[in-house]
Amino acid sequence: MTDKKLVQLHKLAVHRVGNKAKEEGVIVSKDLVDLRDEQLTNLLLGYFLSPFKQEEFFRFTHTSDLTLNELFAYATLIFGKPENFYEYSIHILNHLYEQSDHPKVKSGELYIAYFSGCGLEEGTTVDAIGIFKSENKDTFLTFQDEEEDLALNYHSGVNVKSVDKGCMIFNTEAEDGYRVKLVDANSTDAVFWKEDFLHVTELKDTNFTTKTYLNLCKDFSEEVYAQKDSKKDQIDFINRSVDYFSKNETFDLEEFTSSVIDEPESAERFKNYSQSFAEERGIEQFDDFTINKATVRNMKRKFKNFIKLDTQIEIKLSGYNPEQSEQFMERGYDEDRNMHFYKVYFHSES
Repeated sequence: MTDKKLVQLHKLAVHRVGNKAKEEGVIVSKDLVDLRDEQLTNLLLGYFLSPFKQEEFFRFTHTSDLTLNELFAYATLIFGKPENFYEYSIHILNHLYEQSDHPKVKSGELYIAYFSGCGLEEGTTVDAIGIFKSENKDTFLTFQDEEEDLALNYHSGVNVKSVDKGCMIFNTEAEDGYRVKLVDANSTDAVFWKEDFLHVTELKDTNFTTKTYLNLCKDFSEEVYAQKDSKKDQIDFINRSVDYFSKNETFDLEEFTSSVIDEPESAERFKNYSQSFAEERGIEQFDDFTINKATVRNMKRKFKNFIKLDTQIEIKLSGYNPEQSEQFMERGYDEDRNMHFYKVYFHSES
């Protein structure tokens, strides 16, 4: 969201959902939460919105008919008749309980919220539905003044710094399954939140294409350059790839291979690898697309750019100047020591 300061929380229902396999049942709240306390509302806004920092967007889907996706149907009802929000929140609670039949699914509080002022693009805002689940409890120390003394106590509660599971459903692109953001701090419990409860798939936008292609480059480097027994070659290729994505607004396969890969044989192999990768995943327009700069910045932090040697020495290569890393560093083999080595050139050290 472009500006979270514009977001307002209008309605909130809090219920409890258990594990169906353990027959824990549900607890339905009697009414919506009173949001007249401004401090409470601001606390809840921070709790609900802070986890959604990723670039990925999802959309609701169904194998046969989108309208048969329960969450898509409930979202459409809520956006159409927000005055019936409380009743629809109970339907969402019961739907979640039906999907919570895996032994690892934890019981917890379910928060269903209605927001306005959610900005997806600069200058435009939409309403949104938030669905959040808190599963883990923390222990907090509390202090109370008692006759010029302090009494120490503790209580168990939800840490408002992190949401265990959540989604934001934005009232836009309804015919294409809306635009949905997702967070799941514990995706090991049979991924029921994303697949069974929400049934969403990642949107194939510029973020998706940029992220997918950079991951393709990473896979290619590990598969092809690893055969040369040189970690440096892998890192050099990744750094040159990231550098291309950082400096260009659009991706062009021919331009990319000519500027990033020196050997004609490797360049042709990369083109074939890219084509097979796209066909296997049903991705179109993989030869040219608009580069998402925010995605490049996020992906750059995930790629390792250091070489860890078995002699307890690590060499870090700069991802910002891949040409310098290649120009001032050589790899060789010492026959006398029967060991590989790296030779590094420099003017000064700090």
